[in-house]
Amino acid sequence: MQMDGRIRGWFRDHATSLGFYLYALAVAPPLSRAMKDAMVDSRTILWPGILLLVVLLLEPIGLRWKILFLRRRNNDDSFEPQGSMLAIFSAATIGHMIVTLFLGMMALDAWGVVGVGSEGASNWWGAVIVVLILKEFVELFACGGMSMAPESPGHWKQPAADFLVLAYGCVAYTAWWESLLDLGDLATEGWAMKLALIPLLGMLFMFLYLPMRLPFLLEEYFLQPKAGRKARIWTELAIGAALGFYPAFF
Repeated sequence: MQMDGRIRGWFRDHATSLGFYLYALAVAPPLSRAMKDAMVDSRTILWPGILLLVVLLLEPIGLRWKILFLRRRNNDDSFEPQGSMLAIFSAATIGHMIVTLFLGMMALDAWGVVGVGSEGASNWWGAVIVVLILKEFVELFACGGMSMAPESPGHWKQPAADFLVLAYGCVAYTAWWESLLDLGDLATEGWAMKLALIPLLGMLFMFLYLPMRLPFLLEEYFLQPKAGRKARIWTELAIGAALGFYPAFF
């Protein structure tokens, strides 16, 4: 019975990460290929653009709620976060802004405002980019402070927060890593070319993978001891790299 409780607890604590891994393994490759084919066409495709912007604009709410519940859990468990992750969170913040702006441009491309067939489009797209930049600053400030969730763990906001931040990670992974870099095209190249590109793509991947895995970084900081942190972070990056590179090699 105690073992069953531990297993359920482990799955509960790692549900967001497991959901992301499953998505990256089974859903992202075919979805990204379909997205790439659709984006090549000059026709306006409404729903992908709407989905991208909705996910982008709702993510700050999910991130705020998640941090509040993590602080509430720290308080309930009398656990103080150990060590500093300032360098990692700084890199993730910069990468997050880059990925967010790219996703915003993809949404506008889907609507025909930028990219192929946008010659006659209006210039209101600049306002969308400004809104996304402001959204990043609002999100940054919303994550500060020491407040915690007034609701008890298990409140509907807790799984909603996990879903919103997971949705951002999945959408960003599909649009950025799969569609932009298009690793599937590398499958036709020889092994020499593949091995030569691994260091360059690997460094780019590690920098841009962190914003997609904010749930992992937050849980690592708030819930995990400092001991073994480097190993856990490198393991996360290795898992992500394996999921990202496998379409190019198999």
